[in-house]
Amino acid sequence: MGKETFLLLFVLGAAAIAAWIALRLPKLAPTSFRGGTVHLVATLVVGAVLGPAVRAVPGLPSELSVLAALFLVALPAITYMMLVGMWIVQLAVAGAPARH
Repeated sequence: MGKETFLLLFVLGAAAIAAWIALRLPKLAPTSFRGGTVHLVATLVVGAVLGPAVRAVPGLPSELSVLAALFLVALPAITYMMLVGMWIVQLAVAGAPARH
């Protein structure tokens, strides 16, 4: 499997986990745009820190450390970013005026 294919499947897996969390645990979702904005800002911080955090895993580029970086650092971060995106869409849909 090539790097591009793995990356695609990795991100799709993170999106599937995020969708599962959004559907299974709706009480975690923010109830206002203010709460959604807080999570959105947090995802920007997570995104900015993700690259340096992955590179800071000891032992890189050994195979075990790459797997640790991917599944212990990158997967939770990307899953959270996807989840917040889903929450923002849910808030936008809930706040949109109904069309008749």
